[in-house]
Amino acid sequence: MQNDKHAIISAAGLGSRLGLNIPKCLIEINGKTLIEYQLELLKKVEDIRIIVGFMEHKVIDLVRKIRDDVVFVRNPDYKTTSNAFSVHLGTHDLKYPFIIIDGDLLIEKASFDTFLEKCNGEESVIGITQAKTEDAVFVTINEPSGKITKFHRTPRGNYEWTGIAYLKNIPIKADGKYVFTEIVPFLPLAYHNIVCYEIDTPEDLDLAINNFDSIINSKA
Repeated sequence: MQNDKHAIISAAGLGSRLGLNIPKCLIEINGKTLIEYQLELLKKVEDIRIIVGFMEHKVIDLVRKIRDDVVFVRNPDYKTTSNAFSVHLGTHDLKYPFIIIDGDLLIEKASFDTFLEKCNGEESVIGITQAKTEDAVFVTINEPSGKITKFHRTPRGNYEWTGIAYLKNIPIKADGKYVFTEIVPFLPLAYHNIVCYEIDTPEDLDLAINNFDSIINSKA
């Protein structure tokens, strides 16, 4: 049995660069929203907490139609805080390892399922993916050791941070700048390659749509 009983989805932000005036988790691709795809991937996870803020009622109303045991955690300061504050709100009372996922991700099932297999309670695992987004946080990896050794904005790298991780004994502080900056002091950490697309800009959305079939039709 995997030790992946807790998951936190960060879905509080404005998503202003996308220009759609909806929470990014409610972006619809091929008739379903990102949050619907994510909840399908997490259907075996017992405790799911979604951090809401911008247009929270829309997120809550949709999720309740899909799964009635989700816990909603409000971030009233979503306009002025980062994803680290949202994750802190969702995890401050957790004494067990937990999965974190940004709500603006379209994620391939096969590689995410193998990521879940690594969530065994023994160590933290950081999700990485092939670099493709406009405003990426890149990672330096050591392939022989299977570890991430560095996060960086420049120079451009081959892999980027996904916003997905399984964290054990890594607290996310309320005053943290970003989630990845809170992880930095604990490096090196194990990584797993996940095929996913962050949707933060119109160009990111086009890229996800163009690759939709290969993402959603993948098999574990």
